Amino acid sequence: MPSLVILRCAILVSTSLLVASCEFDPFGPDQRELAGGYRLKRADNSNEFALTIPYQAGGLIVDEIGWRQPFIIARASGSDSWQVINTDRAQRIAITDEQRKTDPSYQSIPVESVEKAWPKLGRHKRLW
Repeated sequence: MPSLVILRCAILVSTSLLVASCEFDPFGPDQRELAGGYRLKRADNSNEFALTIPYQAGGLIVDEIGWRQPFIIARASGSDSWQVINTDRAQRIAITDEQRKTDPSYQSIPVESVEKAWPKLGRHKRLW
């Protein structure tokens, strides 16, 4: 009987250690949340990144991105226009590069390549 108790304790301790050592990542290692469910996702460990929309599987392949609450702005690969997402209102509009540079709502948002932006995003914490 005492050996059965010791065995059960050993199993319990082993299982607890195994569970505690696992890193729980609800988005996976290739996704990082920006805000409001919008995420940046690395495509198959490559240098391509997709901006994904909440509750949708696909996304827009982007080359450049920037953010400042409540806006996320991104330019799709090969596109002349920018996608502007207002995360407070869940609205998305397209603007020209000229609008991005002259509109006071967007001109102060720093923009950079997604490769440079990726490390600035936390795996387990959204921006806002």
